[in-house]
Amino acid sequence: MEVIVLWLFFFLGIILIFNTIRKPPVKDWLLCLLTAAYFTTFLGDIVVKAGLLSYPVKLFPQFQSSILYEYLLLPLMCIYFYKTTYHKTVFDWIWQALVYSSVLTVSELLLEQNTNLIHYINWSWFHTLASQFLLLLFIRWLLQLINKISER
Repeated sequence: MEVIVLWLFFFLGIILIFNTIRKPPVKDWLLCLLTAAYFTTFLGDIVVKAGLLSYPVKLFPQFQSSILYEYLLLPLMCIYFYKTTYHKTVFDWIWQALVYSSVLTVSELLLEQNTNLIHYINWSWFHTLASQFLLLLFIRWLLQLINKISER
């Protein structure tokens, strides 16, 4: 059952990525995707190697962490967050980051309680909420900085 859910997430993520990045400004969306994937890869690996959580069922079992989540699903959410805050103020960033990270946290908590896809060891929903909230804001701030530098 869990493997079917992972394949559904994979195909849904691929469809949403292509649907999302085909609209201008494509370079911004791709930069967001790649930047988020870069940071989530390292952070996810650190969390798993520290024994804070585990992924008992994986789509790619040769990796300890969830490659599907770190390379596709969370970066996809970062793109949506970036798109919805593209012309907004910092206060809107914070509010929307809280909404996005809350939805992601509830989804992860439901998966943790009802499937064998993720297992909290020394981790809680609050760690997920805080880390995703901070990651969304960091990626958004970094992309804002890159855009300001490139305008010069």
